[in-house]
Amino acid sequence: MLGINAMPKLTMWRAIAVAIFTAGAIATYGRFAWALGGSTNLSDAYPWGIWVSAGTLCAIGLSASGFCISAAVYILGLKRYQPIVRTCVLISFLGYLSVMPGYAYELGLPWRFYNPFLYWNRHSILFEVLMCVVSYTLVLALEFAPAVFEKLPARWPWTWLRRVHERFHHRMLIAIVIAGILFSSMHQSFLGGLFLIAKGRLYPLWWTQNLPALSLLSAIAGGLALGIMVLYLAARSLKANFDKTIPEDISRVVALLLVFYALFRGIDLVKSGAAPYLFLPREETLFFWLEIALFVVIPLAMFSLDRVRNNPTLLYWACASVVAGFVLNRTNLCVTALQASAGKVYVPSWMEMAITLMIYAGTVIAFRLAAEYLDIFEKRRPAPPAPPSAGAARLPWAPAEGKSAQA
Repeated sequence: MLGINAMPKLTMWRAIAVAIFTAGAIATYGRFAWALGGSTNLSDAYPWGIWVSAGTLCAIGLSASGFCISAAVYILGLKRYQPIVRTCVLISFLGYLSVMPGYAYELGLPWRFYNPFLYWNRHSILFEVLMCVVSYTLVLALEFAPAVFEKLPARWPWTWLRRVHERFHHRMLIAIVIAGILFSSMHQSFLGGLFLIAKGRLYPLWWTQNLPALSLLSAIAGGLALGIMVLYLAARSLKANFDKTIPEDISRVVALLLVFYALFRGIDLVKSGAAPYLFLPREETLFFWLEIALFVVIPLAMFSLDRVRNNPTLLYWACASVVAGFVLNRTNLCVTALQASAGKVYVPSWMEMAITLMIYAGTVIAFRLAAEYLDIFEKRRPAPPAPPSAGAARLPWAPAEGKSAQA
């Protein structure tokens, strides 16, 4: 029988996790007992709320690091990024898997989730998004499979299954990566294209014909920034071993993407005629400039400083600003931009917030467990002792040459 000392220690983070999952379980009961109308603040004016913005749009958008790093390593041949491929693929895989339970809450009749696979609507952009998301999730499962297969027991039939997997995975790796790049880039842009049909309802600061391109570009920058944050946390708490110059190199790419995004969006605002809305005394103006400050201005100011790029902690906070700006961008697109045409303000209910936090907490815990039990990255090894110099005197407690320390 387990003693008291064998029980896990209750830390602050575990207490917070217990509170989040308790509230999420209660909210889950309320969602299915009282339906959407009784458990959420969604309405015909606001059919998409925080579950779509913070769930689908953010979770998928921030999962872009997987196909970016895989393309850099396997297509462009940048092998120095090989140590972080599994980490980025795991981030993407868990990000997409977190969307699946989210659909159970978002859909009015979630038990009919199979309908799109039976009744194809090839004229719907939502159908295209669904097929790309499902396809890329399968691709991520194939990319992440080696981390699972190599942990199979060393006995039949697991050894046979592992040999078969290694043989076919090696042959199909490039095709899998190319398929991942194709599916991910398609649906990242399709998610922005969803809002093209809301012309006249979407506030002019966010509606543009270039929404698909802006959606893809911002997702790549936000996904790479999240990857840097995860690497920083993994090095601190999980003793991950990788070249510490890799996050600095990726931050330069993120900075270049943000510059391109700022120029693209600025020119687009002028060409689309939305520039006069930039300084109107409205709530939308405040949220727009806050989004630009978090996503572009603050990170670029920090990335331009050598002491920020060379300091892991400061680099972490610069990337945190990028991720916060990305989340605000998707929230503005899905909620703030529809506020004027809807004629009402949407504030998510506590049940919506509790379920969203529960899904995110589950994703973080799943990453932690995968990092502990699978070889996601190398463990930090102690540095070997430096050999004594030729003329150095032997220390009195050092063993004689040719003898072991235990002799």
